[in-house]
Amino acid sequence: MNRTTALRIFIILVLAGTLMLGLSACKLPASKGPETSSGSYPVPEASQQSGSGIDVSSFATQTAQALPSFVTVTPVSSQNPSSSPVEPVATSVPAGPVPTETSIVYVTATPGGPPESYTLAQGEYPYCIARRFNVDINELLSINGLSSNSYTYAGQVLMIPQTGNPFVGERALKPHPDYYQIKSGDTLNTIACSYGDVSPDMIALQNNLQSESLPAGEVLIIP
Repeated sequence: MNRTTALRIFIILVLAGTLMLGLSACKLPASKGPETSSGSYPVPEASQQSGSGIDVSSFATQTAQALPSFVTVTPVSSQNPSSSPVEPVATSVPAGPVPTETSIVYVTATPGGPPESYTLAQGEYPYCIARRFNVDINELLSINGLSSNSYTYAGQVLMIPQTGNPFVGERALKPHPDYYQIKSGDTLNTIACSYGDVSPDMIALQNNLQSESLPAGEVLIIP
């Protein structure tokens, strides 16, 4: 046997051995997959499966039990997972106490007739005095020898009519009771005249004033 023939026989034997090994490998079961290790994630049991999906209601129950008591968890229904979520209910916050205004007792004039005479102060004039004492303006001007165009001055003494005839027209020039913020140059007399039928003495009494000083910016109660 020559060398060439021996080489061919060797190659045939090698191929035959390789073929036999391949056929023996095909007999192993191909359906068995690799086994999982003990450290892998658990798979839900068959009892937790419904159809092709997994019932998550048990997981929601466990989560609710783990949360504090004031938190409410609503499990998602496995039959209708597309249901609308429950909206939170708004709770009302109790309102605090409502502040109340301090009631003001307004002073009133002592009943009685007007004085027999009155001395004009700075900023006062006959119409102001007629409104204040509720006397007829024409009588006031007449008994003092004045007209509507007459000049008057601070310190002038006016006689006051005692006939009882009232002032004709609106006595009040501004509504009151009221709050008045003092301006520079104001006096109780000028403030009283600006309201018409208010007395400067009544303003002083209402505000418990102890002097004639009126700081600008402060507020007076007009009775």
